[in-house]
Amino acid sequence: MLRKGDTIGLVACSNGRKPEQESEIANIEKLLFTHFGIKTERAAMIFRTENGLASGIAEERAGALMGMYRNPEIKAIFDISGGDVANEILPYLDFEQIGVAQKPFIGYSDLTVIQNAIYAKTGVRGYNYQLLNLGGEASAVQLELFRSIFIEAKERAISHEVLRDKADIRGEIIGGNIRCWLKLAGTEYMPNPSGKVVLLEALSGDVGKMRTYLAQLDQIGIFQAANGVILGQFTEMQENGLAPTIEELTRPYMEKYDKFLLKTSIVGHQPDAEPFPIGFPIQDYLT
Repeated sequence: MLRKGDTIGLVACSNGRKPEQESEIANIEKLLFTHFGIKTERAAMIFRTENGLASGIAEERAGALMGMYRNPEIKAIFDISGGDVANEILPYLDFEQIGVAQKPFIGYSDLTVIQNAIYAKTGVRGYNYQLLNLGGEASAVQLELFRSIFIEAKERAISHEVLRDKADIRGEIIGGNIRCWLKLAGTEYMPNPSGKVVLLEALSGDVGKMRTYLAQLDQIGIFQAANGVILGQFTEMQENGLAPTIEELTRPYMEKYDKFLLKTSIVGHQPDAEPFPIGFPIQDYLT
């Protein structure tokens, strides 16, 4: 995917980064160049300015992202933000241009909305991943993951547990952060779930919130149409030992429609979370 000397774009389409994180971002840029020879180009808007939340109004952030797609020197786009306001930019994106550019969009959490909108509108695939993890507490692991997936383009097997089996576990992966993905419900940006595998993960949210989100996914027909679900990390629920667990909450829906249910620990908000494919066939990543 990437080669020595390539340039990647850094954007912040959701909540902007705090100005005091400049050194953290600079460290990531240094790591990328030192280890892989990868150069970076930052969007004009990375840090919070607008009401202390976003790095600009929706049209400006969309324009910054489209600038990365129009620049032939940019080979992949990494969004280093997260939060709440990524869906504001969707009406201002040129999906025809995005489809022509065929550049992967990589981000996590609230960037779920952009990844899934791009996949729904263009079929272009991406990854659920936070690039800032390269400089975190699991830096050595993350650097090796970056090399394997983004430099060597290896299809890394998804370690998983089968919670409810079906003979035919297949389908392209959609979804991501459960709260953020539901922002697309009822919009033209929600991918068609028919025959797909739905990834669900979360940072925050107790049992009540997860019950609400799962019920909404059922009521809009996601579980009935999809082939199955793969659960990632549900940080607040797991760290606090909340019960029923997310597995116990999701299983009845899979039983209702006779679908498969998988569990993985490699995708989510933890520092050791791995780049997770969005839009790719899950069967290519299972062993």
